[in-house]
Formats: sequence, structure tokens, C-alpha cells
Amino acid sequence: MDMFNLSGKVALVTGATKGMGLAIAEALGSAGATLVISGRSAHTIAEAETHLSKLGIRTRALLMDLNDQASVESFAHMAKDAFGRVDVLVLNAAANTPNGPMIGRTESEFDEVMANNVKRNLTLINAISPDMIGRRDGSIIFMSSRVAKRGTSQLGLYALAKAAIDQYVRNLAIELGPFNVNVNSICPGPVRTDFSRILWEAPGREAQVAAATPMKRIAEPTDVAGLALLLASSAGRFIHGQNISVDGGLTA
Repeated sequence: MDMFNLSGKVALVTGATKGMGLAIAEALGSAGATLVISGRSAHTIAEAETHLSKLGIRTRALLMDLNDQASVESFAHMAKDAFGRVDVLVLNAAANTPNGPMIGRTESEFDEVMANNVKRNLTLINAISPDMIGRRDGSIIFMSSRVAKRGTSQLGLYALAKAAIDQYVRNLAIELGPFNVNVNSICPGPVRTDFSRILWEAPGREAQVAAATPMKRIAEPTDVAGLALLLASSAGRFIHGQNISVDGGLTA
């Protein structure tokens, strides 16, 4: 029995045009899943769909803009209709947040960060989870961050939003566990993606971050994708309600 086989499953991965989202989509699709992916740009989402299709992965690409509640609601309905079901929901899409401390931020900045990075996830969960409950089967994977677990003066609002994501996991674990739907979050450390470019592109910055990491390097997107595959597959069915770090030992 291949415990990582996702044949016959449909996986929805938001924010899957590049970086960790695309790597996760590749991993799930290569394990046999049919994919629904989202992105904000028609050009980049078409490129991702073409890339995945060339790998032999059945893929439907749909536009979704976290800044637009109506766009998220429309995407949720289209995603369910694409292949008739969603077995794995990976909530990877996130909006940029202002760097720096929380002190001095405005209420409008706070509201925007929480709406785009926290509230929109609830829209998707409310749309997708009832079918999982009815089938008594499913997996929900949030993308959190290492900074959700510690204080920071540089990523205040981002860390706050990710801490809320980790609490989503704990609450939903209690609510959905009785229906055999497992819920977890992945908490990466520094990863080589455009989203976290500030952590590795500046001269000397990557070496500094790597030096502080026990494994002496930053993560690649594929390092995160492996955990997503575990959590989506039968191999990870009893992993539930966890906020799991993928950070090369930084948490230690």
C-alpha cells in the first residue's frame, strides 16, 4: 500500500503560481491528485497550469484575488464545481503585509492584513468543509510561519496574522476531528521565494540567516512541499491540530 498515493483525490491549492504554492501543487499532483489552483494574475496562473499539465497533472487554474471578497467567494464556488469535490484544501495564498513593528500602524492597515490573510480563509473553509464533513474525509492545510511562535519587531502584523492562522488550526481540529477531517498548519522558516526575498536577497543576508540555522542553509520550496504531501495523504491521517515547523532547526 502506497500511503502517499493521492490518486482519485482533488486538491485545491491557493496561491500556486510560484514558490511554495507551486511546489506543493507539484508534489500533490505527482502523487496522483487532480488539482485546482488559484492565482491573482491571468498570465501567471496560465503559466502554472501549463507547467503542471506538462508534468502530466490534471489541473484547473482559476483567478482569485484576496483583496476582493467577491472574488474569493466566486473562486470557492468554481473550485468545488471544477471536479465535483475537494478532498485536500491547502490555504497558501497570502497578501503582502507592511514590514516593521505594530506600533504606529493604523486601524485600516490592521483591518486589511487581517481580512486578506485571516478572514478570506474562513470564506474558503465555509465553502469547502461541509462536503468534507458529509463524506467524513478530508484534509485542510494552512500555511503559517515560524514567526507565529515568537515575538518580532520586524514583522508585527504578519506575525499576528499567522498566529491567528495557528489558532484556526486548534479550533478547527476540535470542530472537524469527529468527522475525520484533519487540520494542520505548516510553519516555515526562511524559504527561498519571492515573498520572502527580503530575507535572502540582500548582500550577506542569506549567509547571516543560514549561520543562525542549525542546518546552515535556508529552505527551498520543495522542503516545505514534502510535509504538505504527508499531511494530505493517508500517511498523515492521525496528525491533527498541529502547527509544524519546517525551519532547519531554528525553533530548537
